[in-house]
Amino acid sequence: VYPVCIEEAGPAPQLLLTHQAIAAEVLEIIEEGEGDVQALTARNTGKQPVVVLEGDTLVGCKQNRVVARSVILAAGADVTIPVGCMEQGRWSWKTGRFDSGSMRMSPTMRSGTTREMLAAKKRHHLKASLNQGRLWGDVSAHLTSACVASPTSDFHSVVEEQGREARERAARVLQRQPGQVGVLIMADGHFLGLEVAGHPATWDELADRTLPAVLMDPRWVGQALADRRGAGRSAEDWLSLLQKTPLTPTEGLGAGQEVDLEVPGLGGTGLWHEDQMVHMAVFAC
Repeated sequence: VYPVCIEEAGPAPQLLLTHQAIAAEVLEIIEEGEGDVQALTARNTGKQPVVVLEGDTLVGCKQNRVVARSVILAAGADVTIPVGCMEQGRWSWKTGRFDSGSMRMSPTMRSGTTREMLAAKKRHHLKASLNQGRLWGDVSAHLTSACVASPTSDFHSVVEEQGREARERAARVLQRQPGQVGVLIMADGHFLGLEVAGHPATWDELADRTLPAVLMDPRWVGQALADRRGAGRSAEDWLSLLQKTPLTPTEGLGAGQEVDLEVPGLGGTGLWHEDQMVHMAVFAC
């Protein structure tokens, strides 16, 4: 896991992430009507833009969900956000609104969702959705590999049982560096993923929710090693390649600009706001 750093950061952006906004009680995420498995309503009642990122987990309401596509909510905005179910065996009210999960979704599942979102946008599907069957299969495989039993086949059960150990390990072995804005992750010379924020302050908020999920996902490494493409490049080579790869602007769901990165073997999405990058995630796929 290689830290990605910048020399001069400038002022921190005036943006709130999902967990910050929910804690500040300025972001409400609720079911649409009596419930839609792949759509939720997000409402920003505050005065700052709120960033809801792909991979954010949401706990409560009729079943636990994971955000499928990143969106920026302007102050006072209501936006329908695409999600996936990460708890197959429950469809009953637990709470009236969602809380933020303590950890983001595993990279294996996020990479699959990224592929599906990119493919849907290329087909000009305005309501891009993920393959729910694929996601349920990934959750089941994750529960099995983690030796965690869940009566509702809930990904969050893994977080509850193993999250504390993963967070402690991440804090111990993945210490933050000055100016760090993200990480580039490899296994035996194979690129796995890149996750970066536009500012160190944003990464400080994301790191404790993102890196433990990486450490809890050995299947991600196994899949990369099974595919021998791209071996032999250094972390610097991969970063240089990604920096040179063109980004394709696409219409976002809310405020700001959405961008896609797609070349053979790599896929990613990102958000820009007021001409500055907010977040970018790229996966081997």
